[in-house]
Amino acid sequence: MEDNKLSEKQERAIELLIIHGNFVRVAEELNIERSTLWRWRKEPRFATAYREARQAISERTRELLQLASTRAVKRLVDLMEDNSTIEVPASVQYAAARSILELSFKGMELADVQESVEELRRLLGEPKKGLRAA
Repeated sequence: MEDNKLSEKQERAIELLIIHGNFVRVAEELNIERSTLWRWRKEPRFATAYREARQAISERTRELLQLASTRAVKRLVDLMEDNSTIEVPASVQYAAARSILELSFKGMELADVQESVEELRRLLGEPKKGLRAA
C-alpha cells in the first residue's frame, strides 16, 4: 500500500461516517476498535479525505437547493397571485418555498466564503485545500 493512499477499510470508514456521522457506530460496523478510528481521524491523509468527502456532499446539496430555488420562487409568485390549485394550505406551501430560498441563499454565501478563503490562501502562497478536480 502506498503511503498516500487510504486502505479499503479507511475509505469505507469515510463512507460510513458520511452516512451515519457516528464514530462508535462506524467502528462497530467495520469491526475495528474505536481507538483505531480516532487514530485514523488524526492522520492527515484520512482527515483530508474525510473533509473533502464532506465538502463534496455539501457542494452537491447547495447545487440541488439552488436548482430548487427557481421552483420555490415560482411557487411564491403563484401563492402571491392566488394561483394555488393544490389542497395543501398556502401557509405550508409558503413556508416550504421560503425555507428552500433561505437555504439556497445560505449555500451561496458559504460558497462565496469558501472562494474567498481559497483566494486568501493563494495570495499567502499556501497549498490549495478543498475539493479535488473530478
